[in-house]
Amino acid sequence: MSPKDIDFDTYYSKHCARYYGWLPASKKHRNQIERCPKYFTLCGAKAIDVFMLEYEKLLVRDTNKRLPNVFVCEEDEEAWVRIIDLVRPPVKEAVIFGKLQDILTFEDDEDTRGRSPDEDEASFEIRKKLAIKGTFEQFKKHLPFDIINFDPWESLLNRDLEANKLYQAFKRIFELQKRIDRFLLFLTTEIADIHPSVQSRFEQDFAYNISKYAKIREALLSSVGTVNYSSIEENKRKALSFVKSVMMSVARSKGWICEHQGIYIYECEPGGTRMLSSVARLSKAGTTSQEDVYVKNIIRVIKQMPEYYSHTSANNNQKVKKHLKKIIEFRDKIRGEYHEEP
Repeated sequence: MSPKDIDFDTYYSKHCARYYGWLPASKKHRNQIERCPKYFTLCGAKAIDVFMLEYEKLLVRDTNKRLPNVFVCEEDEEAWVRIIDLVRPPVKEAVIFGKLQDILTFEDDEDTRGRSPDEDEASFEIRKKLAIKGTFEQFKKHLPFDIINFDPWESLLNRDLEANKLYQAFKRIFELQKRIDRFLLFLTTEIADIHPSVQSRFEQDFAYNISKYAKIREALLSSVGTVNYSSIEENKRKALSFVKSVMMSVARSKGWICEHQGIYIYECEPGGTRMLSSVARLSKAGTTSQEDVYVKNIIRVIKQMPEYYSHTSANNNQKVKKHLKKIIEFRDKIRGEYHEEP
């Protein structure tokens, strides 16, 4: 299944993650920073997350009816054009065209070092590198962001992590955000297809955690009744593994404290692929012990997360369906106003 196969206007299970996870966390973060947040997203042509935040008055249009605090990356040219027309940032360059993992993992080499992206170049391959360099430089001009919605179509877990370019791009986010003290991060990935090396890491990290941290072991025994990895219910096991071996592992290695505000697992289709959406608050490591925060966060996950939404239960959730319908109506109203402009 590709993004073009999904009707996002009626994708209620995904909207459960938005409604119960992304939205309340964004409201809380907005109140903490006391200003309109700078928002980076991979929203796709429907841009539902953008219009949700605007509908909820977290994002505000300027006097020219444009959204100055929204920045988007999109690799599909048709969708890119539609996003520019629909979201209407003040400058076209705020909707970055290209593959996120290629942009964020860019490093100068002998072909690009000291050269301008606009230089003439006969080689197609070098021109391609220079174009990516230019896009990366464009991206960096918008940094840092208050809220990052890292919601790519590809999986973070279906290849060996060190060989997974998307995972390397994810790690780069933590380096690029160094000019801000805290930010909110939504990370969504498929969890059905997990590479054997990633699964092995999950199991090894789990064994290490229960042997090193007595409080984590005690929390598992009191909450799920076992410290046997394979005996833990699948959704909780995958959520816990993702948090400790991916999200918190990267955050700690890059000097950030990671505190989870929610984990949401939902089905794409009845009995189909399951997606995990992590909602985490990142703050720069200071005097607070990273070990203490790490243990407390893992215990919070064990006791409270994830929340699971099957395709059927989401389709029967009238509160979620009503909210998504309001977002779609709001988006279409805004689009209609554009078309009425002289």
